[in-house]
Amino acid sequence: MNISRFFNKEPIIKERFYFYDKGHLKKNYGDFMASNQDYKIFGKKIFFLYPSYSFQGSILERLRTLEYEVYTINDYKIIKNILKKNKDSILLINVDSIFNTPTWIKFIQSIEDLTDIFGTIQIGVFSEKASQEDIKHYETEILHEAGTLWLTGDSDEDFRNLVKLLDKCEAKGIRQYVRANCLADSSAEIFWILNNTMQKFKLIDISAVGIAVQVPKSMVKVLNPGQVITRASLMLKSQQIFVNINIYAIKQSKEGTIGIFMFNNDTSPDALSTIRTYVAETLYRKIEDSIFGMHPDQDNYKVIERKIKSQKTDYNNI
Repeated sequence: MNISRFFNKEPIIKERFYFYDKGHLKKNYGDFMASNQDYKIFGKKIFFLYPSYSFQGSILERLRTLEYEVYTINDYKIIKNILKKNKDSILLINVDSIFNTPTWIKFIQSIEDLTDIFGTIQIGVFSEKASQEDIKHYETEILHEAGTLWLTGDSDEDFRNLVKLLDKCEAKGIRQYVRANCLADSSAEIFWILNNTMQKFKLIDISAVGIAVQVPKSMVKVLNPGQVITRASLMLKSQQIFVNINIYAIKQSKEGTIGIFMFNNDTSPDALSTIRTYVAETLYRKIEDSIFGMHPDQDNYKVIERKIKSQKTDYNNI
């Protein structure tokens, strides 16, 4: 993998239409986009537990720019429920936060003991403050299928090392762009004025490269593949973004007619940032909805820190 592009705020995309040009566009576009069961196609969800504010700003935002599916979780009591609902995921824990080393190890071992997700979740830890003794115990006391990341304080080096770790975990599938389903958001739409007539379309889903929309029967003959629309208004929640789009394809599905609109290369970085934020927030709400009604983790993992023996320790008996 060429890591030179990691230092750019926006990824270098040689083929903006890759996802569609390589034959991944199925006849039933809606069903294809809704399916998220094969990580080899869609990649893996990456859950960061208690990342620091500086880590989020210097590292996680850059991961989103490179189209990794990243989530920030700030409550250990819900993480087991999330993992049960999202198998084939990656969990990376900031062990500088809330607990001491023995407690974190006990907590991680309790996740490894969950038989219903055993072998499907890759767990790792990261830290900027861990001592050599802490590092030794993290590297011997847990399976750390995802690996360990000992931060140096150099954000570029830390970012490179994290990307290497995620690539080793096969975090990226063949899907090039993270997308979110918009059907539950009544505000998500795109419109423009043509010949003094407003043309408005409900969004089905969105990514940083384009959108899929519902096309009313009355509009089918108005849209033509290759047609360019300038200064269309894209509405995402309370935000309005002006974009230039290319009408890439019009497809028939069992749900009706679907239009695929691609954002032009002149889309501003601010607009792309707004779109990625909307995608991330929409996906996070889906995670929250998936665990609604599930009981949070009530186990007590706190271990009184004491001198740890050099051999492997059974923290459940401390």
